Amino acid sequence: MARRRRLNRRGKIAVGLLVALTAALFFFLGGNDKGEQQKQVKSASAGMVQEIPTLEKSDLYLTFDDGPSEESGLLLDLLNEFNMKATFFMLGPHMEDYSDVVKRMKEEGFGLALHGTSHQTEDIYSGPLAPLHEMVEAQAILEKQTGVRSSLIRLPYGSVPYLTVEMRGNLSQKGFRIWDWDIDSRDWELKDERFVQHTMERIEHMIDAGEAPVILLHDRPELIDYLPELLRFIETKGYKTGVLTDEMQPVTFHCEGRCRSYVADEG
Repeated sequence: MARRRRLNRRGKIAVGLLVALTAALFFFLGGNDKGEQQKQVKSASAGMVQEIPTLEKSDLYLTFDDGPSEESGLLLDLLNEFNMKATFFMLGPHMEDYSDVVKRMKEEGFGLALHGTSHQTEDIYSGPLAPLHEMVEAQAILEKQTGVRSSLIRLPYGSVPYLTVEMRGNLSQKGFRIWDWDIDSRDWELKDERFVQHTMERIEHMIDAGEAPVILLHDRPELIDYLPELLRFIETKGYKTGVLTDEMQPVTFHCEGRCRSYVADEG
């Protein structure tokens, strides 16, 4: 009888230890699962923090001003050859002169945007409503040709210093979204392989810093000879290019006391 009681006690102890071990194991695994769930929820919610999509969708954004031109077809061929996208800030009269290439841009998924009509400082900054009038005119031309009503605009020479607060307000009231840039390729100034080297260095610097550069280029003849080198660099690095959209937060220069009305005799 005493031996049986000792066996019962040992059995109870063994069962107790087994129950305790099972509970501890369940708690450990459950705790880890909970931790993973929390990480997943946190990760999922982290992607929803920003209400407006940011430039993180692509690694970089190529933008071309002043077109379309006689070279635009070759420019599109190059971009397609490297499987890259770009956004074109176009002038109204040039869109009328090269309507076929504008339609091709739409069909091939490139970004369509506005650059006004005159590209003359003394015209587009001549008064509070002058930039708005130019952009509305360019918008109507693009919509007539493609059916696309773009609100993406870039002011000639950038929005600083001559785009005043009042001008910005007038554009904003009509739904226009002002895009500047954060890498100036300086293709308009250097006009040779030097602008490619400069741009590549700036791209790497910004992407290493976790930023998605918006690169200013120009739809001009001298660009065609050197653009392949830049596109090859982007391809080799594995960077993804994209188009600018209405949903993105624009890269825009801030006045910070530098904006002023244009005065013709400033030169």
